[in-house]
Amino acid sequence: MRTMHKEKKVVFFLMMVLGVGIFAITGKFAFANNYTDTTFEFTYSGDGSDVATTARNKTDNTYTYVRSLEDSEGTLNVAAAAKSGITSGEQGDPFSYGYVTDWYQIKASNRKYFPNDAHKKGYSATYLCMSSSDHKSHYYHGKWSPDNCSGYGSAN
Repeated sequence: MRTMHKEKKVVFFLMMVLGVGIFAITGKFAFANNYTDTTFEFTYSGDGSDVATTARNKTDNTYTYVRSLEDSEGTLNVAAAAKSGITSGEQGDPFSYGYVTDWYQIKASNRKYFPNDAHKKGYSATYLCMSSSDHKSHYYHGKWSPDNCSGYGSAN
């Protein structure tokens, strides 16, 4: 009778160790992505000179997140891009890339999650390309992250 009780305790202990191990591994991967927000701010001149952000690491297959803040004017056109050789911290180029997402429009005080397959296609960093939807002069202010912590749109 005592032997059976000890065996149950050993099995319970091993199950707990296994559970903690799975949680530790899963938790580590869930928080490994690059989801923190980086701000952008610029005045679009209206002359067709699109702008780009500094590249950031794209570490998983979650959607890219962009938010246009309340003080932005007009509607922002935005796409994520990547190219070979660009690494995190380097300035992106809105006219030269090896990969680009579809373009999306974001009005002031709104946000958008959209697919960004740069990581899946082998690029290590991605950046935003931005312009005014009406190509007139506007002030834009917002936040973005190449990955998102909600896992929204995860296509692992």
